[in-house]
Amino acid sequence: MTHTLRPFVGYLLVPLLAALSFHSAANDQRQPTYRFCEDPWPPYTVGETSLPPKSGMAVELFEELEQRLGMTFHLRLLPWKRCLLWAKEGKYDGVMLLTRNEDRSRYLSFPVAVHQDANVVWALKSRTFERDFRTFKDFQGLRIGLTEGFNYGEAFDQAVEEYRLKVDSGPTVLSNMLRLALGRIDIFLVNRVVGESATEDRPSLREKLTYHRGPFEAVPFFIGLSKSSPIKAEVPRFNEALENMKQDGTINRIFGTQPP
Repeated sequence: MTHTLRPFVGYLLVPLLAALSFHSAANDQRQPTYRFCEDPWPPYTVGETSLPPKSGMAVELFEELEQRLGMTFHLRLLPWKRCLLWAKEGKYDGVMLLTRNEDRSRYLSFPVAVHQDANVVWALKSRTFERDFRTFKDFQGLRIGLTEGFNYGEAFDQAVEEYRLKVDSGPTVLSNMLRLALGRIDIFLVNRVVGESATEDRPSLREKLTYHRGPFEAVPFFIGLSKSSPIKAEVPRFNEALENMKQDGTINRIFGTQPP
């Protein structure tokens, strides 16, 4: 009896395993996988370079999109210039969160904006200035700290040329905050939430610093989809998902109240 059952069971298992294999392959076809990068940029991305991000607003955004779009996203933190280069070359399918400018628009497609914020002017709390930073011209004569690879907008770039502003770039937001505290730069430009996050674990440093509103307008933040990747065809689906997330309050839950 046992000998007669074995071939029968075998006949049943073969088509069953084949069906499971087909089902798995079908699922793989329905669930495309894409790679996105960002640099460590708290509170948007938190973690260490060369590793997947541990947390952050942009990570929450992609976790939500993964469910709504039926896609799998592999996220990794890279040095910022490398992230942009690899997205340009199609080695990565896109950038998790960034602002748009003319150069980036050459190699990235941008779905609808997901967030907006404005840079502010950070300075030593003990430092007084003769101006209110209402225009970029008010930056004349000051050593202006910037973060390498950040996009400060065309208006600021033009002001650097027009007013011969003195800019001095550092590798990270925290390094610029430290340089500011040491008096190596006079002001530093970055949005408030990023500055606050960079100094969160350094209360003594944060105590020395303050920020001024400055002349910057709020700018939109986007997901960037590489034009060298098949994902470029998915812009309409990203737009639909993001618009739905705005309507149902998900975007506001992730990023908080945004400036007008």
